[in-house]
Amino acid sequence: MLGVLIVDDELLMRIGLKSIIQWEDEGFTILGEAANGREALELAGTHRPDLIITDIKMPVMDGLELIREARRLDIGGQFVILSCLEEFQYAQEALRLGAADYLIKSDMKPHELVHVLETVKKRAVRLSAGSSSGMPPGSYKESIGYLKETLFKELISGFKAAGDVRVNRESLRIRLADEPMVLLKLRINHFEQHRRKYVEQDEKLLRYSVTNILEEILPRKRAKEIIVMNSAEYVLLLDLGPEGRIVRAEIERAAAKIQAAMKDFLKLTLSIGVSGPAPGFGGLKQAYQEADMALDELFFASGSGLSFYDKARSRQRRGERLFIDKPCMRKFRQDTESGSEGALAFLNSLKDTMLLEGCTKQAARSTYIRMLGAILSCFPALPEPNEAGLTVYESILHEESLEGLHQTVAGYLEQCRAQMSEGESSRSYAEQASELIMQLYAEDISLQSVADRINVNASYLSRVFKQETGENFVSFLTRLRMEKAKSLLRDRNIKVYEVAERVGYPNTAYFSKLFKKLSGMSPEEYRG
Repeated sequence: MLGVLIVDDELLMRIGLKSIIQWEDEGFTILGEAANGREALELAGTHRPDLIITDIKMPVMDGLELIREARRLDIGGQFVILSCLEEFQYAQEALRLGAADYLIKSDMKPHELVHVLETVKKRAVRLSAGSSSGMPPGSYKESIGYLKETLFKELISGFKAAGDVRVNRESLRIRLADEPMVLLKLRINHFEQHRRKYVEQDEKLLRYSVTNILEEILPRKRAKEIIVMNSAEYVLLLDLGPEGRIVRAEIERAAAKIQAAMKDFLKLTLSIGVSGPAPGFGGLKQAYQEADMALDELFFASGSGLSFYDKARSRQRRGERLFIDKPCMRKFRQDTESGSEGALAFLNSLKDTMLLEGCTKQAARSTYIRMLGAILSCFPALPEPNEAGLTVYESILHEESLEGLHQTVAGYLEQCRAQMSEGESSRSYAEQASELIMQLYAEDISLQSVADRINVNASYLSRVFKQETGENFVSFLTRLRMEKAKSLLRDRNIKVYEVAERVGYPNTAYFSKLFKKLSGMSPEEYRG
């Protein structure tokens, strides 16, 4: 059994995680739980868990700091991150720190957790095999590769210093000298869609294929190192040679060859971000950040899928939030409901603003999530997931360009409108709801239960019901029940408590109080 530590500041989340699956059936046992990173570190020091599942944002010590400290103290095994949609950039940082995987809190399903645990088990087996003394034939070379890759990952993350690389350069067969170099970060586009085709073993084959192509394609005259960050992201380090500067044309040619080979052999497309020149191993952490920022620029631009770091341009992308005032959101909802072209025009203007004002990629994603929420509140029924089986929220989470985000949300708006026009019946939703209330008034019904029966969004039904009937759902239901009660009270053979039950009020005292409030007299007085 592999030991698990659950870390989240929300009690309900910890309870939910413990009960969502049968952990022991999956080969895991829960060792304990903690409400913050500091508590988790103490427990990890005592229990030495094989897996820590941790939230990112927590008081006292957050998830990222927990990973850093656990790595520094050499406690804890693998990490799986719990993330919200708006925290996705932190999940990406956690993956760079060596986390095995991440789970989206709002959309977590048992089979997704089981899939992640399978990955953790297989990784644990590989790590255990690699650390055993009796290594099978051929594993020495793999172990050297693993140690070298881990060293560079820790250097990029800030856990190791340039001196650690220099000391281990010969034993780990590092081909680069501590001289000027450039860092390229390569990312497989739309990886989540491709990932669905793979099991863990196939992902290993994918990583092997990508690194082989990089080894073959790149010019022999330059020393290089290839680091697999995860199945979707790779880092390529290239020696800059005697000139000590980036030869842009050479990198452009190499990038084009890499992208073409990936497309031909693996049916994948790549985005590539290129750092400025790094003075040596000590500059790789900064170079990685630069390449990451260069990749982010591709989010806002369309083109070859290659971007070079530009300090001035990156400085412009600092806006963490795009402000939309309440009148604009109200107008957007009105235009959305009425079918006006103003809604699409507003989305277009938002995209233009993001391009001109220079917000961050995360700010753009958060803005479109907000606009999607506004759209969902305006329509009764929602379209099904797309061909890839992704919900619209998942599509937004994994979309890798501003244009793609825009098309996803604008396309969803059109889908909702089309579905609404196709699904319109001769009777309005308010009429259908009124009929159901008249049939079911004696039962324990609510706005949500009625909305579910006619397949409509509850908040939308509430709004149109008030517009068409002039009163809200509860008022309509209560008035109907009281009219039925008055009719029953005329029959003196029916007891008051029986009248209450027949009109949907099992609590007689509450029925009497409500009846008197609305009619000015008690049920007994009315009967008299």
